[in-house]
Amino acid sequence: MKTSKTSETYKSLKSDLLNGHFAPGAQMRIDAISKSLDVSVGAVREALSRLTSDGIVQNVPQKGFVVAPVSPDDLKDLTSVRIDIENRCLDLAIRKGDLAWEGRILSSYHRLSKTKLETDRKQHTYNPDWTAVHDEFHDSLIAACGSRWLLKLRDIMYIQAERYRRMAAPYVVERRNVDAEHKAIMEATLDRNSTLARKLLARHLETTAEIVLKCGFLVGDPVDQQLQKRGRPRVEDRQAR
Repeated sequence: MKTSKTSETYKSLKSDLLNGHFAPGAQMRIDAISKSLDVSVGAVREALSRLTSDGIVQNVPQKGFVVAPVSPDDLKDLTSVRIDIENRCLDLAIRKGDLAWEGRILSSYHRLSKTKLETDRKQHTYNPDWTAVHDEFHDSLIAACGSRWLLKLRDIMYIQAERYRRMAAPYVVERRNVDAEHKAIMEATLDRNSTLARKLLARHLETTAEIVLKCGFLVGDPVDQQLQKRGRPRVEDRQAR
């Protein structure tokens, strides 16, 4: 029962953190979270320890658990390293993947292409179902990689990138044909064209980072001030609600 409660608490807090419900740098108050989720203090502490391993929470001396900070420089660095790791995984998967791997990619892309992206076009809120199958699609591409350590590193960076992407969602103005990007990556991968597939995947990840940086959701970014003038809330204001 304890393991189940800890797992549920971990999943709930992870979802809230990825979606920006806790402001970067904010202290994760264990007692308040325990009461809010109706779970034990021990379950919250264990869940926060797991989230520290994921890199979205930090355990700071004298302060305890705090939400990991975000910044333009961090996103740029993360994207650069992530592209290197994702492309190494993808190249290995293309070399080693079998028919079952191809089938998984086709299946996940089909579900992704048939799932609505947003639940609220005015607020640009991502559909949780789309987010889940989007994760599945990107996982399927590199599933045949065969390197446990590469996949572990890739998963850590994927979580970090997802946090930026989801937190920025309400502030994104620029639109893109993300389905066409996914389809092109899928086709190059299934054609075993590693050079093209890696180029398309890199551009896909770069485009996401560029849009996040332009939208100004990072507190202190001059564009963030422009969004306030348009009547759209700052991230720290939205998270305080």
